[in-house]
Amino acid sequence: MSIVFELGISSADAVTLLPEWDYKRDKPKIESEIRAMSGRSYVYKWGDYEQFKFSCGYTPSSIAAVVNSWWETNTELLFFITSDSVTEVNSVRIVNSNRPFAQFQQPYADKMSGGITLETY
Repeated sequence: MSIVFELGISSADAVTLLPEWDYKRDKPKIESEIRAMSGRSYVYKWGDYEQFKFSCGYTPSSIAAVVNSWWETNTELLFFITSDSVTEVNSVRIVNSNRPFAQFQQPYADKMSGGITLETY
């Protein structure tokens, strides 16, 4: 069973990413907790969203430049996860606090390494 991860504005211009071993998928929730004067706690769930975190090594600098440009312009993207013949599509944005690919993969001058955090919107 092989899994393919692609990121792009559409399926036509998607780039293939190779996540490292630390790939993590989470579903944080948005909620508020209010404590009444009686001491009772009320929890209100307003929603939730998907979050994908992973690092990528040995990424070609051309792909790294494209991903960095999407991060700089806050581009709305599609994240494709293909397993065998099934493709899951998520509408995401890159939410890193810093540039996703900021350093070269040693000892290569044409490969980059970094980390990506994606969140659905």
